[in-house]
Amino acid sequence: MHTEITIRDATLEDAGGIDTILRAIGWYERINKEMPTYTQNQVAQRLAQCQQEGTHTILVAELADGTIAGYSVVHWFPALSRGIDGYVSELFVHPSVSGRGIGTLLLDMIKEQASRRGCARLILMNRRDRESYRRGFYASHGWEELREGAFFTLTLLESKSA
Repeated sequence: MHTEITIRDATLEDAGGIDTILRAIGWYERINKEMPTYTQNQVAQRLAQCQQEGTHTILVAELADGTIAGYSVVHWFPALSRGIDGYVSELFVHPSVSGRGIGTLLLDMIKEQASRRGCARLILMNRRDRESYRRGFYASHGWEELREGAFFTLTLLESKSA
C-alpha cells in the first residue's frame, strides 16, 4: 500500500493540502471558522519563511492522485551539550487515510534526514488527549515518553484572527 504514497519536501503549492488537513483534524479550532483562502495564505507564508531560513524540514505525504494526505515539520537547532537536535512540531495525517502507514513513512523520512544531519536527538510533544498518544503511535516507533519532564508554553502573541 505504501507504493502509492510519496514522501517529499513541501512546496508553496502544498499550502491548500496542508490547510485541508488542519481543518479536518480540528487542530486549530479557529481555522475552521476562517475562510480557506486566508488560512492557505498563512500556511504558504510560513512555508516560504521556513524554506528561506533553511533550519526547518517540511515534508508532505502525497497520494498517487496528488492529494496531500499528511505532513510533518521539523526544526533543526544546535544543542551546545550534544550537537544538533530536531524538534518535530507537527506530524498530521488526514483522518480519511489514517491507518495506512502514512505517519510511519513521515517518521522514517524524518529519522533518515536527522541521521544525514548528524542529529543527536529527535524530540516532540504529543498531547495525551490526541488519538496518536492513546494508540501509542510514537512509543510503537521507539520514542520514549519522559515522565520526569514537563513541557511548558508561554504565549507571547495572540493570533490576529482569534
